[in-house]
Amino acid sequence: MDIANLMQMATQVREQLANSQEAAARLRVTGEAGGGMARVVLTGKYEAVEVSLDPKLMESSDKALIEDLIRAAFNQAANKVAEELRQKMGNFAQGLGVDLSAFGFPDANR
Repeated sequence: MDIANLMQMATQVREQLANSQEAAARLRVTGEAGGGMARVVLTGKYEAVEVSLDPKLMESSDKALIEDLIRAAFNQAANKVAEELRQKMGNFAQGLGVDLSAFGFPDANR
């Protein structure tokens, strides 16, 4: 492989990585708890963009319950984001011919 091919490949990798980062920023994942009484929407960068609580839940004076439901909804959304990113990174690596399964990423060939 000559230097020109290496430079071209590096440019492609950089472009694909930038596209993956943009896709992560656009990703929206929802986590729910308490049968949907608490809902959190995260981006692929783990930024909370929406938190919703059922009005009935707000009538409750059980602060610990409300906090637990918000935490559970957030954690569910975060786990979904992590799984989405693992899948995307596995696909990205497959495109490069790299096996990331030893690092906990899914085998894209399955």
